Amino acid sequence: MITLSVKDFDKAIKVIESNLKTVPTFVYSILNNYINGIVYVDSKNVETLLIGTESGIYFIAGEEDNHQFNDFLFELYCNRKSEGLRFTLFSASENWDCVINVLFKDKLKQRGWYTFTYDHKKQFQDESPLASEYSIKRIDEELINSSSEYNGNYYKEYWGSVSNFIEKGFGYCILHKGRVVSECTSIFSSLQFSEMDIETHEDYRGQGLAAINAKAFINHCLENNIMPHWDCDILNNASIKLAGKLGFRQPNKYSIFIKNS
Repeated sequence: MITLSVKDFDKAIKVIESNLKTVPTFVYSILNNYINGIVYVDSKNVETLLIGTESGIYFIAGEEDNHQFNDFLFELYCNRKSEGLRFTLFSASENWDCVINVLFKDKLKQRGWYTFTYDHKKQFQDESPLASEYSIKRIDEELINSSSEYNGNYYKEYWGSVSNFIEKGFGYCILHKGRVVSECTSIFSSLQFSEMDIETHEDYRGQGLAAINAKAFINHCLENNIMPHWDCDILNNASIKLAGKLGFRQPNKYSIFIKNS
């Protein structure tokens, strides 16, 4: 296998943009140097590639009938499993789904996933003003330190560090009397895209806070020529419903594979 250097990332970009319908945002995060990651390819001509984050999230694409590369993929999984590390694999196509299922058998569990792209060009107006005891703020280091859900460990896992997120990412949170009760942050971002991750404390759900937060996030994207992405499990009806309310349309379905417990 060959590990691409950063200066050759454009070769991987050409492959994924030439014939792929669905590409996870974290792939662009790596290729645009927003986060650290690794790009494995089969040769300098790049027929098969595997792109991974430092935390163990991978995307495989290209030529499926590449036995040497597929053996490398399986060995990578075995090594990470033996060390107790994460291994989550995103598939580029139904053909890859078949290859992965044959290669890993019952070691990985396939799950259906949707990726939505924002369909509206109009920014949200302040349709749902917050009550006086609430406020909305852009996420900063101080708010991260006071968060229980999207805390420093979260940003270290997905962004490498809090400081890297502060520099290259963004998000919004709603506070109630100074307490962080709802958050919408970019789990991954790139030059073109930003994928939303959203959570509201269980004591504050049902008040529309998630939607207010998400609208602030979307407006930030549109103001900065970034396309917001919404991804979720195909069985997560609540997330799918909220996506529709926010203007996300025509989801593309793909598969992810996670370690069987």
